[in-house]
Amino acid sequence: MSAGPTDSTGDHPHETATAAPDEPAAASSGETAATRSEQTAARRTAGPAPETPGASPEREPRGRHDLTGSSPKARAWRSFFETSAIISDQMEKRLHSSTGLRLTDYNLMLLLAEAEGNQLRMGELAAGMVFSPSRLSYQVKSLQKRGLIDRFADTEDRRGMTAQLTEEGHRVFEQASRLHATHIKQLFHPAVDDAEAEALREICEQIKDTVATADQT
Repeated sequence: MSAGPTDSTGDHPHETATAAPDEPAAASSGETAATRSEQTAARRTAGPAPETPGASPEREPRGRHDLTGSSPKARAWRSFFETSAIISDQMEKRLHSSTGLRLTDYNLMLLLAEAEGNQLRMGELAAGMVFSPSRLSYQVKSLQKRGLIDRFADTEDRRGMTAQLTEEGHRVFEQASRLHATHIKQLFHPAVDDAEAEALREICEQIKDTVATADQT
């Protein structure tokens, strides 16, 4: 899985610095070739020097060549991308095994539960879900078959459709909401303190603003 193209800050995936091996110190005037040979053999026998306690040098897994880049922004993007995928996968597995809902199902039902009258026009729902109309229509039909969502013609525009949580949808959503909150407390809360959580929220808001601005250009 590729986390994205090469970082635009100047990093290039093929420009990897290679450290030169340690050179033996220049021989003193009284040092013989035999002495140097004995010292070299001793170093080989002793093996690499022990690492400084507390140090944790980063090493890539054997055979891996990171093509994302090595600048702070490139490395942050890689971590953000991979961590988002990992936690989403874990949250979905836990939620689906308990309720039969996918994360996208839960998010759709959350938007309806938060809306006035527990209903939204399909266009508003699509905007909130960041979904294409066709994909949203398929998902709503699937939840409608399960009796969790109802659809009807918009009272203000008969050509449009409105989605609304059903009574059964409320029940299932309440159950899923409690489980989802538990999963968040287990997988996310222990990783950050309040200050870090606020900083992360601000960063995410900045990213959303950047994306919105880029879409307008």
